[in-house]
Amino acid sequence: MFVYICCAGGMSSSLFCIRMVTALNEMYPALKVTSAHLDTVMSKETTYRDKYDLILVYGGVDVINPENAFELNQFIDVILIAPQVAYLLPLKQVVLKEYPIIVKLIDKKIFGTMAGVRASSDLLDELVDLDLERSYLSAAMIETKNADKNIELLLTGLDRKGDVAKQLVHSFESMGLRVVQEKYGLENLYQFQPQGDYDIRLLFGYNHMLSIEDMPKVSRRIDGLIYLESPLENPKIDWFQDYQIPLLKLNRQQHYGKPFDFSTIQAFLLTVAQRSEMISETYVAKFEAAPPEKQRHHFLGILSWEV
Repeated sequence: MFVYICCAGGMSSSLFCIRMVTALNEMYPALKVTSAHLDTVMSKETTYRDKYDLILVYGGVDVINPENAFELNQFIDVILIAPQVAYLLPLKQVVLKEYPIIVKLIDKKIFGTMAGVRASSDLLDELVDLDLERSYLSAAMIETKNADKNIELLLTGLDRKGDVAKQLVHSFESMGLRVVQEKYGLENLYQFQPQGDYDIRLLFGYNHMLSIEDMPKVSRRIDGLIYLESPLENPKIDWFQDYQIPLLKLNRQQHYGKPFDFSTIQAFLLTVAQRSEMISETYVAKFEAAPPEKQRHHFLGILSWEV
């Protein structure tokens, strides 16, 4: 079980975790407990999962943001926020509302005293209750971006106000599709708050806005890429192919001032829709390792965890 205990910068939460580990090891020798910084755990998740029953992870509360939500959900079971940043609790709960991660304040008495035996015993009781709550949420929630069947397309090299883009939007609308247009940005990609119902979300951007480091996050939201044909080879197109994201190449001269071929648009949207239906946010590209399936374990009949 991975429990992320966070404060403003990670200092007080690290001290708390170290003291809790010491106390828990003394009280329950059979329970394998450790603590580590979030960055360390993320880089060696499998090692920690295989070696320990309970991992108290510490770090700053700012890491809980839309861009990191998916990664946190891959291994964090519970997030406990320190009292000094209690005002951030509602914001962080909104960030993770689509995931079965429990996000709550850590009790002031537990965090404030940091007294070994008493605080660790209270913390253990709290984790038992939270683990049961998480189990319920995991069973009730469908972990996918496609629950509403909306499609998100990235358009690179197209001027949002240009003729080619206007013709493309007109083609979508002629099919009876409701279109939302926005400027691309990794933060906008995940923090989207639609004002009304829509079928297709178009995000306009340029190649310099893309980086190979961001592709895992981009691929979990973007269903298809539309780009302008260029005489220069664009290696970034290969990134999308690696993640099996459907592509539609446009020719500026061919489409300038002319309506799009409906059969081409429909074929592309069909491919995009099929990919969107088949995968969820837990889709892993060919060079990303899939997380192992979790198994439930029990200790003394009071603590249960998934590893």
